[in-house]
Amino acid sequence: MVRGRLLPDRPWRTREPGYARPMKRHPALISLSHDHHHALVQARRLHRGAAADAPERREAAAAFLRFFARDTRTHLREEEEWFFPLLVDAGAPATELLTQALLEHQHLHALVRTLDIEVAAEDVSATTMRKLAERLEEHIRFEERTLFPLIESVTPEDALRRLQETAAASAPVELLSAEGKGPLWGTETQDLNATLLAWPSGAGPSEHVNRERDVLFVVLVGSATVTVDGTARVIDAGQAMVVTKGSVRRVVAGPDGVRYLSVHIRRGPLQISPVPVA
Repeated sequence: MVRGRLLPDRPWRTREPGYARPMKRHPALISLSHDHHHALVQARRLHRGAAADAPERREAAAAFLRFFARDTRTHLREEEEWFFPLLVDAGAPATELLTQALLEHQHLHALVRTLDIEVAAEDVSATTMRKLAERLEEHIRFEERTLFPLIESVTPEDALRRLQETAAASAPVELLSAEGKGPLWGTETQDLNATLLAWPSGAGPSEHVNRERDVLFVVLVGSATVTVDGTARVIDAGQAMVVTKGSVRRVVAGPDGVRYLSVHIRRGPLQISPVPVA
C-alpha cells in the first residue's frame, strides 16, 4: 500500500455494483479509501472466479491470497493501530461500531485462512470464495458509509492532521509501482518534503532555480541528464546527486524515460523562480 499523499487526492469511488456514490474523505483517510477501491476490484474477481471450473477457481483464489497478503493485511493493521483508537473514548455507539469492525476483521482473517488451506489442498470451494468476497464488500461498505464518517466527526482536526503526517512519514512507499507522468506521489512533514516524479524520453520539468533548499535527486528507474549551471551529468538508476540551492537546473529523461525521487528539507514552501533573462 502506498502511504502519503497521492497526487491528486480523489474521493473514494468505484464502479462496482452498489458502490457508485462518491464520498469526500479527510486527507488522513484517503489512502485507506483508495485501498478499499482496490480491494473491491479483487472481491469482484473472486466472485467471477467462483463461477469458473476447478483450475480457474484455484488460480483466482491464489491471486486473491497474494493480494491479501501483500496489501490487505497491512491495511487492516493500520486501521487497528492508527485509526480505531480514535473511537475508544467516543461513547457507547462508537464502541459498538468499533467492536463490529474488529470482529469483521477477524472474520476476514478466518475466511482467508480457510481459503489458503483449500488452495494448498487443491480443492477450492466456490462457496468459500463467494463468502469471502461478500464479507469483504460488506465490510468496506460499513467502513466507508458508517465508520469513517464517524471517525471524521468525533476526531479533532489537529489530531487527524497529526495522524496523517505520522502515518505518511512512517509507512513504506512502493516507489516502483506507480505509473504516469509528472508528479506521481508526494508527502511532507514539518521537516521533510519528498516527491516521486516520472517522465518519458526527452521530457522533464522546465529549467528553473530553487533558491531556498538543497535538493537530493535519487534515480530509481531509467536515466536522466541533469544540467546544473550549464554542466550536464547523466544519472542512471541507482545513482543520486545533490543540487545545491541557487543553482540553475534542468532534468531531461533518458532514452528509456526516468523515475526519480526528489527530497529536500521543508522549513518553508519550495520556492521556484524562472531563470533570469540575460
